[in-house]
Amino acid sequence: MNGSILATEVKVKSDITVPDYVFEEDYQLPALDEIEAYVKEHKHLPEIPSAADIKKEGLNLAEMNLLLLKKVEELTLHLIEQKKVIDRQQSTINSLCDKIK
Repeated sequence: MNGSILATEVKVKSDITVPDYVFEEDYQLPALDEIEAYVKEHKHLPEIPSAADIKKEGLNLAEMNLLLLKKVEELTLHLIEQKKVIDRQQSTINSLCDKIK
């Protein structure tokens, strides 16, 4: 059945686990190099269905929303780590500049 839905609010209930486990200390955050290699080979993010799969099978909104949330949370962790690296580098640069003066 084709059609559209117009609503002011849609609430999807699901028994899918919310990906807050990404923030647990034992979570193995995928390395950016691994993600890059996967994207180059498959042309989509790991765990996210490809455009062809979505076209063929459709899209489960609740599942996709949680997968996208997981990716945002993983990106946030990568950004936090990158900020720490940048802060350390800036501290080193400042220290070296002070020595040069």
